[in-house]
Amino acid sequence: MDYTHLYSTRIQKTFDEDNADILDIFRAGFANNPKLPIHLVNYYKGLPITYKAKIAGIDKSSIDLDVHPKQAVAIAAEHYTFIKSNLFKHDILARTQYINIKRKAVLLNKFCYVEILAETRKHLRLELDQPLNAVFNSPSGVIRGKITELSMGGALLESNEAYYDLIDNEANLIIMLPDFEQNTNYNVRVPARLISIQDDAKPVIYKFTILPDRITDRFMAKFMYHQQVQIVHKLQDDSELG
Repeated sequence: MDYTHLYSTRIQKTFDEDNADILDIFRAGFANNPKLPIHLVNYYKGLPITYKAKIAGIDKSSIDLDVHPKQAVAIAAEHYTFIKSNLFKHDILARTQYINIKRKAVLLNKFCYVEILAETRKHLRLELDQPLNAVFNSPSGVIRGKITELSMGGALLESNEAYYDLIDNEANLIIMLPDFEQNTNYNVRVPARLISIQDDAKPVIYKFTILPDRITDRFMAKFMYHQQVQIVHKLQDDSELG
């Protein structure tokens, strides 16, 4: 998952000056308290993963951390992490210079102040390892494709064709959801509105808002819960493998 949509930068001076200031503040805080508490946050396949981390050392341009094994897996997946600390009024985005899951060690650099937009979302948005077949059945046209990201309030659908005249159309988004207990699939008709199209590369990406519906919400919620369980299991398995 592209993590750039998860945050918005909050530049105080310039990127370089903010980076230097962040390192200076961490050095002072670490010197005053070698057990300086910090928390890391990652969105592993969209699921927020947060654990405490311990500063092992700080050099001229980077910070060496001892991290939780599950956090190490999450960081390795996208090579970034968010840092939360009482030393700062803003959260911090850091890029990964080095990561070793087995040693539970990460070296971070290129720090900047951010607001984590993902924290303000009403619904959890998950990346699907197995995309779902879906059809947007609008009277003005039909879009067929696969849903790659899904939440209770929205969906991203990939297709090979672009239908610009369907933007703002409201219709049923028919999603083929698996029933893991019955080992079968069933079609769920979800009221939705097409809000944007991204066509700078193939496949074309359609962004939908899913409208509240008490009948379909329980089917969606059941599927989303199962996806979260599967993500946690994969995170655990990968952390044990190193």
